[in-house]
Amino acid sequence: MANVKIVSQAEYLPLRLSLLESEKENTRARDELARQRRSLPVVEVTTPYTFTNEDGKEVSLVDLFDGRPQLIIYHLMFSPDWEAACASCSLLGDSVPDLRHLHGHSTTFVAVSRAPIDKIRAYKQRMGWTFPWVSSSGSSFNYDFGATQDEAVRPIQYNFKDKEEMEKRGLAHFARGEQPGHSVFVLGGPLTGIGDDGKVYHSYSSYARGGEPIINTFTWLDMTLLGRQDGLSGVGGLGFKRHDEYTAEDLKGLPIAKIGA
Repeated sequence: MANVKIVSQAEYLPLRLSLLESEKENTRARDELARQRRSLPVVEVTTPYTFTNEDGKEVSLVDLFDGRPQLIIYHLMFSPDWEAACASCSLLGDSVPDLRHLHGHSTTFVAVSRAPIDKIRAYKQRMGWTFPWVSSSGSSFNYDFGATQDEAVRPIQYNFKDKEEMEKRGLAHFARGEQPGHSVFVLGGPLTGIGDDGKVYHSYSSYARGGEPIINTFTWLDMTLLGRQDGLSGVGGLGFKRHDEYTAEDLKGLPIAKIGA
């Protein structure tokens, strides 16, 4: 790290305190964004979506709530013709917490992919994941909520941008096929004080880098001097392999000596 200075503790402390003030500003800004997010209106979901759960049974969107008033869905990239889910989405899958913490706060988490349920079950077992994961195969769910892009099905729109705008911004790769994202729903009724009892409402969706805060690997790397070491692994996407694909040589670390030189 050619540009990093070595100083005394006395010199370091005021610099660290100055950064701490910036970190506090960022925390307050994050809190304000969360408040604004909660103030968004909701949209009723009227399409009767169905999914296939891991028992092979057909379930509805309401069923996915599992008796809780809130539902977070992660659109985990797994096309029906792939043999494995996206490596970058798998990094997020490794970051899903013990769901009892969400359940205890009235919220259910489910991953949804277009792959058939037999592929989902096999990959989930391979990764050692325990969170619920359903297939939306045969449903328009992923298309309607902006996580699968195919002009033959519906006009392109990802992260609230159409195809022309994405191409103009150099983001044409987001305009085709599977894409990551979160969609959040709430049940109407007396428990939430929203809308009509039993109806489902869409409250929020987030795409692209909007899912980064979930990935705790990034949070830890962002604390370090070397950071995320972007582009050094030679791996596409976010730069990480599936956790069972690392070799002994990989686990020795990346060639980072020239960072910042």
